[in-house]
Amino acid sequence: MIDVIDLQKSFGKNDVLKGINITINKGDIVCVIGPSGCGKSTFLRCLNCMEDPTGGSIIFKGVDIADMKVDINTHRRYMGMVFQQFNLFNNKSVIQNIMLAPVYLGIQDLKKAKRHNALVKFTNLFRSAKNKKELTPITTTKAQIRAEAKENAFRLLQRIGLEDKADMYPATLSGGQKQRIAIVRALAMNPDVILFDEPTSALDPEMVGEVLDLMKALAEEGMTMVIVTHEMGFAREVANRVIFIDEGRILEEAEPHAFFDHPKNPRLKEFLSKVL
Repeated sequence: MIDVIDLQKSFGKNDVLKGINITINKGDIVCVIGPSGCGKSTFLRCLNCMEDPTGGSIIFKGVDIADMKVDINTHRRYMGMVFQQFNLFNNKSVIQNIMLAPVYLGIQDLKKAKRHNALVKFTNLFRSAKNKKELTPITTTKAQIRAEAKENAFRLLQRIGLEDKADMYPATLSGGQKQRIAIVRALAMNPDVILFDEPTSALDPEMVGEVLDLMKALAEEGMTMVIVTHEMGFAREVANRVIFIDEGRILEEAEPHAFFDHPKNPRLKEFLSKVL
């Protein structure tokens, strides 16, 4: 699904990523670990081009989204993102937060289809009967787009047991509730892959479990996920691959049993000895 080839990222003279190479297949759960400041979050933000890579390629579903000529917004809708600090809109209710992206993109697609049809109708005036182009079928309205997004958002809230919070605002919720809502907000777009940037690091310890349980459920359903995390137990239990990044490079990549029980890289051995 994603091929990362010699990915590089620099901020001025600071080289943060120094040639990352990894392939992420459909259904993979890849956990990314490493010391603070090693480039983990920058790697994740480059994957959906929230940071423009300095060099290399990111092939997502056959398209190099690191190419500046590519409309990244077209492809980003298929790549969900869950942030460390939730990033919910505090001036919108819970259900409005979940509906926001599907409604916006649905209406943008509707407007695009209408503009296309208007152009086709105009150019058809000058075409012969056999050369006229067909119109794009339009089977929805703005009201239907909003109604479907609301129905889907409520169904997602029911899934995590927070349907009673639909009309509340994020400031009234616990950290664990906010993060679970951030996850289902990403799910509302039906993404092909979800990127998680340390989704539990801002949570109180008693709230971590409810977020990890939701992520485990997604893993069991086959969702492709790339997760930057400090939760070693979660990585061992859920991931099918774990990668260790240090100083902007992948130093080791293996399935969890080999990674945690038989590390090969000396720097990884040192790191694990401190965190396990």
